[in-house]
Amino acid sequence: MASVANLIQPIDVDPYTRRDYPASDPNLENLIDNWAHYKDHLIIFLGAGASVGARNTQGSPLPAAYHLRNAIWENFMLAPQDRAAFDFSNLALMTLEHAAALAEARSDIRTLKKFVSDYFLVDKPLWPHAVLRFLRAKAMLTTNYDTLVELGWALPTIGMKCKSLKQVFRDSDSLNSVFVPLYKPHGSIEFPLNKVGEGGLVLTQFDYFEMVNSRTRMLDQFMSAFNESCVLFIGYGFQDLDIASRLYAMRRNDRGPRWYAVFPRDNRDVRNMYAERYDIRQINRTFNDFLVDLDTAVDFVPQDWKFDKIDELIRRGFLQPRV
Repeated sequence: MASVANLIQPIDVDPYTRRDYPASDPNLENLIDNWAHYKDHLIIFLGAGASVGARNTQGSPLPAAYHLRNAIWENFMLAPQDRAAFDFSNLALMTLEHAAALAEARSDIRTLKKFVSDYFLVDKPLWPHAVLRFLRAKAMLTTNYDTLVELGWALPTIGMKCKSLKQVFRDSDSLNSVFVPLYKPHGSIEFPLNKVGEGGLVLTQFDYFEMVNSRTRMLDQFMSAFNESCVLFIGYGFQDLDIASRLYAMRRNDRGPRWYAVFPRDNRDVRNMYAERYDIRQINRTFNDFLVDLDTAVDFVPQDWKFDKIDELIRRGFLQPRV
């Protein structure tokens, strides 16, 4: 089997390089204008885009769904002599879940999930994951396997206390004032071989069948406070139909505080679609740039963790380095 470092990889990018944007973003400005009202009522939803720029312990970029599909296909479905010449466009629109199910049939589920967990293994967070705790969200959900949020939360703070973080893999009475629940419906790399709903990776289409009921209960619990909260969707593509349909119905019936989706795209039609269908204001920023610009406006990050301290924080071994 090929090493993780030699897989079909996404393009490597420096996670801390600031991008150029139009002079103003009215939706970012709207969030800033409402910050005093919303800052104590935040819920954060992290998708794959929130992990872009992070690298695993072997120095390879964390994969998006199609990169992971290709890596699984290469390592489980192709003979070594066929890998170099294989055209991955032949897989067309085959989903990650279907490719993983075929790989399980060819090999076995333990080997497959261990392979995936190794691919997502990280030992340090990026700056956005380290300062996410300072937003003091009521609850968070991530569809990602990685532990970037957990690693960021565990870093030291000076003169500032944050609630502890608790992973949640199924429905439970977790919304409270003691800790911040981190809902991980797809599992976590720390427990790849656990049962679905107990931290095990939800990877194949059959894993999704197994977790339908527990996922429904978890989403009901997580979304119970959405109408009273400002929800920040960061790097999330709204591709999960069960989640997207719930959000759509929720915003049709009862609109409370504004919701915002953060991802780097400056397209009027995209913004109009999110505004008209979900009543969500799209902010044209990467995760990193969004937090930098928000902190510049509202000053939520402690001085020792400001973005201009990045190189010092890297030297101290707290963060992943620049590319």
